[in-house]
Amino acid sequence: MINLAKVMKNYLESIKNNDISLMFIFFDGEEAFKEWGPKDSIYGAKHLAKIWHNNYTIFKNGENISELDKLDLLVLLDLIGAPDPTFYNYFSNTEKWYSILINAETKLASLRKFESYSYGQPTQTYFQPYSVEAYIEDDHIPFLHRDTPILHLIPYPFPIVWHKSSDNRNNIDLKTTENINKILRIFVASYLHINI
Repeated sequence: MINLAKVMKNYLESIKNNDISLMFIFFDGEEAFKEWGPKDSIYGAKHLAKIWHNNYTIFKNGENISELDKLDLLVLLDLIGAPDPTFYNYFSNTEKWYSILINAETKLASLRKFESYSYGQPTQTYFQPYSVEAYIEDDHIPFLHRDTPILHLIPYPFPIVWHKSSDNRNNIDLKTTENINKILRIFVASYLHINI
């Protein structure tokens, strides 16, 4: 996310007064104190969703809406960094946004802009061209329960080092991470109608 903001700084600056902009949120307090469950997890996300749900402002047209209602789309990035991740679309109402990721990957791959990428036949793509039903408990849940559209970018299956003592920065594949960053830059530009 920081890389995205840094690389796209000038582009993002040009749209800062538009109706739709980009906001980066770093959630904390995801893990349970005792046992993972609805009451003992995702503390930061629950707190923010509640605050935004209860905080109303007057919108440009004079309508009184919550901060949460101003949220057009929540894109949750999680567990990104392992080599060869596989992503799926989990929500039908954000399928059009997920398709931008597929198209961006396809375009960049056709231009051979990726490193350490499966260009062979069959090609192993990051963003799979179909949806799956899965209930993954993550920071998006409090927003989902309040009808916020969610684009959940979490690889499935989860990286093999997930929740193990070996889960550290040594397991981040920098080339894959940069490949995903390239796709996300195109996604953000498309979503915000930025010509790059």
